[in-house]
Amino acid sequence: MSLNKNWAVLSDYVHKAVKRLEKQGITLAEAFFTSTQTTEVTVRNSEILTQNKTDDTGVGFRVVVANDKVGFACTNALSEKAILETGEKASAIAKVSSRVPNLALPEAKRIRKVEGLYDARVAEISVEEAVEVAKRAIVAAEGYDKRVIAKDGRIMYASGWRGIINTLGVDCEEQETRAAIYLAGSGKQNGEVTSGCGDTMLKRTVDLDPEKIGENVGKTVVSLFKPKAVPSFQGTVVFGPDAVSYQLCDVLVDALRGENVIAERSAWTGKIGQTVASENLTITDKATFKSGFASRNFDDEGCPSQNTVLIRKGNLKSFLHHATSANALKTKNTGNASRFPGGLDMVRMIVGNGYRAKPEVYPSNLVIQAGNKSKDKLLSEIEKGVLVEYMAGFAQEGSGVISVQLSQAFFVKNGEIQHAIKDEMISGVAFDWFKKISGVGNDSKQFLNSVVPSLRVEEVKVVGA
Repeated sequence: MSLNKNWAVLSDYVHKAVKRLEKQGITLAEAFFTSTQTTEVTVRNSEILTQNKTDDTGVGFRVVVANDKVGFACTNALSEKAILETGEKASAIAKVSSRVPNLALPEAKRIRKVEGLYDARVAEISVEEAVEVAKRAIVAAEGYDKRVIAKDGRIMYASGWRGIINTLGVDCEEQETRAAIYLAGSGKQNGEVTSGCGDTMLKRTVDLDPEKIGENVGKTVVSLFKPKAVPSFQGTVVFGPDAVSYQLCDVLVDALRGENVIAERSAWTGKIGQTVASENLTITDKATFKSGFASRNFDDEGCPSQNTVLIRKGNLKSFLHHATSANALKTKNTGNASRFPGGLDMVRMIVGNGYRAKPEVYPSNLVIQAGNKSKDKLLSEIEKGVLVEYMAGFAQEGSGVISVQLSQAFFVKNGEIQHAIKDEMISGVAFDWFKKISGVGNDSKQFLNSVVPSLRVEEVKVVGA
């Protein structure tokens, strides 16, 4: 059965299940359902490791009964009987579950179409074509310099549908595609092995550029040879887009999630309207960003997508919300319900995302407004500091404390990169760093849930070997 026919059958069964639940005196009901086909190739040590084409179809039901008791159940069985029974199971679970305070679902509203979410060519990509893309990336990386080794990689093309129905009138669906390439490499010469480095490209279209990714990896690997240790000092650090997208964005997301505000786990609880960062920092959640990797017509509860200014010139303007967190705080739903949140969560890693999970508050495309200076210009104004392209480690939830290994970084003196550095760390509190941003680059890059440029931060502690 084709993907589109598969979707039509699934949608029909889900509608029947929700109508059946409505007749049973439940308070609210919701069904979130998807059908996706993915072509994927992985790379290991210069060779193609795996190549697969897989399908995943399923539905998750949330049912609310008296006193806001909520039940959840899901299935990936595409039969009318299985889907009807799963809705009934969610209802039965709700009757014996604990109450969820302030629970809410969105009501039906007009949904505007976001441009650039679907490319029919992605659905037509064969496994053989994906393998060829992977080989081109390997050749580009290793062809850049004979010392370069393509260690790991992944090429992915996904095409599918996403839909939501609830008993408040929400009934929407969208067709979407995604394509991604990741390649990591290292270098070897005369017994020296560099640290690893990688590059990614995320698209809504088929137009990946494996040669560009391979060349970027090769170029970076070569720059990592003959690293030197530097003594501890406090200076200026330029965080490249990859570094910003990981630990720094993790801290931002943790502080901006409405769920954490309710639980008073956000460092910015109660600070709407206050200055929380440098005036150089402006952040917007842009769910309607054209062709954005995490753009969408509606969030994972069916709330229409929107753009929400979170921080404007350092001033905190809003938090991120789904229906329940907005209801709890008596504020506007920003349309940030997500069943595909990032970050590390052991339960979610075991259970899974999408139709297998209940929604959480999470950004769509968290966009840090780009500046007007190139990364080279940001570096040229540094007397003594470090360019950090990648850090290994995690930010501490709530506190924003970061103490991580610099796995891809370079010592900068008098505006010029001197050499790669080794065995160094940086440490500090990200919330303090946000207040000391002295420059923002014009080199924005798309990541899974963010679009971010380089950030230059003053007075960062660099810990030497």
